[in-house]
Amino acid sequence: MVRPIAAGEMEGRRNNRNGIKVKNMRKKQEGHRLTFRQFFLIGFMVILFMGTSIGYVWSNFEGTQIGYDLTRLQQEELQLKEMNQKLRLELATYKSPQSLEKAILRLGLKKPALGQIVILP
Repeated sequence: MVRPIAAGEMEGRRNNRNGIKVKNMRKKQEGHRLTFRQFFLIGFMVILFMGTSIGYVWSNFEGTQIGYDLTRLQQEELQLKEMNQKLRLELATYKSPQSLEKAILRLGLKKPALGQIVILP
């Protein structure tokens, strides 16, 4: 008895009747297997993509935070300038002769007599 030929064995053989090579049979599709190098390259590309994405998001976040800090510091600078202006005005008021005379009278001090004034050379 003659053993029947499987479809996988027929590829490359010629048909007995007409001598034509059989090429129209369906081959079983094999799954794509990755080599170690391909697997390593894909993993490296994924890690590189994730790293650049995280870096991009982090830099945008830092830029936004720096913008908020800059705005806060500018507002603080304006407040300090206003306070400095008020303090300079208050200092000028306290240094005026009229203000000094009022403070002297409030403390109960008297004007010095002519003999009490000593002029240094």
